[in-house]
Amino acid sequence: MARQGTDEGQPDDDRHEKARALAEDALGALAKGREDEADRLIEQAKKLDESAVVEVVQDLEEDAGSDPDVAEKLPD
Repeated sequence: MARQGTDEGQPDDDRHEKARALAEDALGALAKGREDEADRLIEQAKKLDESAVVEVVQDLEEDAGSDPDVAEKLPD
């Protein structure tokens, strides 16, 4: 059973997944040159669950280590 989060009453697992999705959306916005949108999405993600943002960054670093062209392959 998931523990309850302190913000908006969402379970921690839901908050974490939502934060990950926002961080991933921010990467997509950044790849398209939309820095303001990316910044906004990252701030939202950090408010929900900052550890999820850290995970996305770590995943990106791991992917970049195995494929140096990963940034060019982000979806449009």
